[in-house]
This record gives sequence, structure tokens and C-alpha cells, in this order.
Amino acid sequence: MELQECINFELTSVQNAVFNYFKGKLAPLDVTPIQYALLKCLWTEDLQTPTQLAQTLRLDTSSITGILARLEKKELIERVYNRQDRRSIHVHLLESGAALQKPIETIIEESNREITAGIAPEDYRKFRQLLDVIESNAKN
Repeated sequence: MELQECINFELTSVQNAVFNYFKGKLAPLDVTPIQYALLKCLWTEDLQTPTQLAQTLRLDTSSITGILARLEKKELIERVYNRQDRRSIHVHLLESGAALQKPIETIIEESNREITAGIAPEDYRKFRQLLDVIESNAKN
């Protein structure tokens, strides 16, 4: 099998191209694609635990910890500790993080349209279904 025929190589190549595209689009707001994803979770529901965020984003908790640290340093979120149990942490979206929702979501929507230009809606739905099949097969 040629390298270019390996599904892992193909998906990685496409994922890298899409990631770099979104990274460039989000750069003016000083947010990375994964930071956007975490903020999106908090825009949907504030005060989630790192474990909840990790499950939603399909990441391990150690990766979430690093993302949270960077967002906290940018003063977009804060970690709120339970006074009775310091091990219990919730992530709170600060006003500065909430203020980024509209400009970031505008960029994301525009970028999605640009990336999928030329793909019929029915074909895109089928593509997403096929990705689900690939993911399911990889988990078995």
C-alpha cells in the first residue's frame, strides 16, 4: 500500500490542512482552534468541570489542563474551586471570554463555508456519516 492510500495518512493530512486554515483565521483574536472548542463548550454551558470538557472534546484531562491554563493566562476563563473540596473544580467563562463569542462564531461559520465550498449539502451529510463509520470502526 502506498502511503497516500493509508487512511491514517489521508485523514492526518486533511486534518492538518483544516487545522492550519482555522488557526490562521482565529489568529487575529489570539485563540487557537482547540481553545475555540473549549470556549464553545462554555458558551453553551458555563461552570463545567474539566472532566466534562474533556469528554465533550474527546480529549484526555491532561490536555484540558494545559488549554485551561492558557485560557486563564489570557484572562478568558477562571477555575473556581469548591471551598469544601479543593479537588472539585469548575471552569467559569469570564466576561472577556464571553465577548469573543460573536466574532469567533462569525469566523468559524465563514471558515466552514469556505472549507466546504463546492460540496453539495447531501454530499457533506454523507461525508459526515462516513467519518462516523470510520471512527466507529477504529474504536472496535
